[in-house]
Order: sequence, then C-alpha cells, then structure tokens
Amino acid sequence: MRGPHWTTRLELALADPTALRVLDKTSIVRMAKSVQPGVSEPTVERWIQEAVSAGRLQRVVRGLYLNRLISPPAQLCEAAVWLRPGAVVSLQTVLGDAGVWNNFTDWVTAVVPLSRRNTTPSLGRLDTVAGTFVFRGIPETVLEAGREVERLARDATYRRASPEAALLHWLYLSNSPRSGMSAPPTDVDFAALRAQRLRHLSTAMHLSEPLQRWLIDADAVDLMQTRTRKGRGGARTKNVAGSPI
Repeated sequence: MRGPHWTTRLELALADPTALRVLDKTSIVRMAKSVQPGVSEPTVERWIQEAVSAGRLQRVVRGLYLNRLISPPAQLCEAAVWLRPGAVVSLQTVLGDAGVWNNFTDWVTAVVPLSRRNTTPSLGRLDTVAGTFVFRGIPETVLEAGREVERLARDATYRRASPEAALLHWLYLSNSPRSGMSAPPTDVDFAALRAQRLRHLSTAMHLSEPLQRWLIDADAVDLMQTRTRKGRGGARTKNVAGSPI
C-alpha cells in the first residue's frame, strides 16, 4: 500500500506545532528532502509556487515565506527579524495592539540594533508582497538595556517589545537628532502600561528625564507615581487586562 504523496507529508510537517513559522527557500527544500529524499530543488520550487497560490504559504519577499499551515498561522510581524537581523517589533505596532495608542496601523514598525561592530542596516520603509515594514535604528546598548523579562513580550514567539519598552523606544527616537520622529502622542491609555516596569526600563535606558517631560506634557505624572507606589506596596495595582503592575 502506497503512503501519502510527499507533498502531503510536507504539508503535515509544516502544520506541526513545532514547525518553523517563517521559512526561507533553503528551509523548505531541507524539509522536503526530509520527507522525500532525492526530491529535486526545481520540483520543490514548483510546490512553493502552488502553495503560495493556494494560501498555504504567504510570500513576504523573494525566498521568504510565512507558514500559513501552522496554527495559528504566522503573521507579518514574525518576518521582521528575518528581514533585518536583531529587529524587535516595537513602536506603533506594539502600542496599537496593546491598546496604549488608539491609532491602529497594519504596517509593521520595528527597531534595529545599531553597533560599531556591525554594518549599519538598511532603515526606513520596506514594501513587501505581504505588507509594509518600517525599520528604525536604535543603539544596541539602549535596545538591550534592562531586564529581558521587562523589555520583551513574554507571550511572543519572536522578538517583540513590551508596551513599556515600545513607548521608550519612541521617546528615544523623538529625542534623537538623527531621527525625524515626533514625540509620542499624549492621549494614550496609561492603564495599559505597567508603571513600575516603565520606571525600571527608563532608568536602564537613561531615558528618565525625557519620560518625565513627556509625562508632564500628558499631565500624567501624579497618576504614574501613584501607580508605582501601589505596585511597590501590598496592594497590587492592575492594568486593564488584569495583569499585575
């Protein structure tokens, strides 16, 4: 009795919860050869074209695809680090998704680490078949400052900033003479931010003063100080999502 066709076995492998969520062509060819030894690269390329047409894969740029067979299907944000090594999804994308900023965008905004030991990455807007990315550069020392558990989202399978880190990335860029970004809007939902985490990260990033000025503009200094004191005390202040601050 003949077993399933190799393309069926490949699709089952891609649907496995442990499969890669973003794939380049090399990864797909490797997976195809693992289920069908000896399969040729042109044959796999034809399958890729068919999978894209059928919505099983979503092309981002040439040779890079989102795995739409896995559950939940891979999202555009997850490709950021493949396009710019070290990229962290941040800024408007994170703040909009978290409900901090009420102006949702379907563009993916990300920050990329800058360091003297690495070539400066290409920054700015990148239009792809799947959607638009905007990459902005931040010194690696700032991007990696603070505890990882506070600066990165815990529930993400890719590099994604916490809302507090995303706000501070925006503040850093708006205070940098090399960036054209304006300051973050002040009409944000402060209840969606963890005050103590914001304080910790602003200290680690050396952004305490810019944060204080922005809070004054937002008329939120007293609010954030009260929330920080409650977070230190016995009563645990909660944000709108019910998570302890």
